[in-house]
Amino acid sequence: MPNKSLAYLLLATLAAPSAVLAQDSTLPAAPDAATADSTTMAGTAPDCEGEFTTLDADANGYLSEAESPRDHARASVDGVAAGSDGLDRDQFLQLCNAPAWAEDTPEAGAPFEGANSFTEEQAQERAIAWNVTDVSALTKDDQGIWRGTGMVGGKAVSVAIDYKGNVVTTPATN
Repeated sequence: MPNKSLAYLLLATLAAPSAVLAQDSTLPAAPDAATADSTTMAGTAPDCEGEFTTLDADANGYLSEAESPRDHARASVDGVAAGSDGLDRDQFLQLCNAPAWAEDTPEAGAPFEGANSFTEEQAQERAIAWNVTDVSALTKDDQGIWRGTGMVGGKAVSVAIDYKGNVVTTPATN
């Protein structure tokens, strides 16, 4: 039986190669409710309804950026505009159920050298969308790769965002 996650990755790559983002899978997923997508990584469908209810701390039917910065960043990367109250339930469920929503594996060989058209803010947003918190200021190196630091699962990481949108994290060195 074919690997379903691999099939989704291939489909997402073929449909929108620039939208495939990633995080080094050797690092643990962040443990907070905003990253409940780890169930998808284990091969089971995410409980999107339950996740929405958990994240909607004020129970107003919307996820504010303060309630879930990762989901707001991911929605923005995916071209979904949140309303003035935040992401509504239907927007969140549509995004959460998308095959690429929980993908966190970089393309082999990433980060890639190339002309990077992302602004620093867009690069930071991509890192946040892939579970990197406390993202530092980023600098674009001479290879066109945005580089900085952040946290994943409570551990310090170096982060690199390439021109394709891959987000690659590695354990930070002191």
